[in-house]
Amino acid sequence: MNNGVEDYIEIQRLMYRYARCADTKDYAGFASIFCEDALFDFSGHQVKTVSAIQGMMQALEKYSSTQHQVFNTLYEVQGDCAEGETYCRASHLLKEFGETKKIDMGITYRDQLRRTVEGWRIAQRIFILHWSSASPVDPGAGPEDRSPAAIADPVQ
Repeated sequence: MNNGVEDYIEIQRLMYRYARCADTKDYAGFASIFCEDALFDFSGHQVKTVSAIQGMMQALEKYSSTQHQVFNTLYEVQGDCAEGETYCRASHLLKEFGETKKIDMGITYRDQLRRTVEGWRIAQRIFILHWSSASPVDPGAGPEDRSPAAIADPVQ
C-alpha cells in the first residue's frame, strides 16, 4: 500500500475515533485525537489545548445518548500536515420535562491535521453548523434493556 492510501485510511479512522469518543463520552480518549496544543473553534468560541477541549466535550453529559455519523472525509496531505474536511450528521437525545427530544445537526468539521509519532492528530478544528432540527422521539430500548430475554420476547 502506498503512503497516500495509508494516510487516507489513518485520517478516516481518526474521524471515526473522534465520533466514538463523543458518543461513548470517553473524554480522556480525545487526547489521542487532538494535538496537545490543538485549537477547536466551536461556533466562534475558541478552545485551546487538548485538556480544555476535553472539558468542553463534557457538555455532552446533558444528552442521554448521541450518535455522530462522519462521512465525506476529504483531506489533502502535504508531508506531515493535512488540511480538509469531514461531514457529520449528529443526533442528540435530550430528556426534558419527562419527554425525550431528538436534536439533529448537519455539521462540517474543517480541519488542519498534524502527523505525530503516535499518528495523525487534529491540530485545528473549525465546527460549522449548517442546520439543526428538533423533534419528539420515542427513545426505544437502551443498551441496558437489551437482555437476551427482552430481545427474544419484546412484548414483555
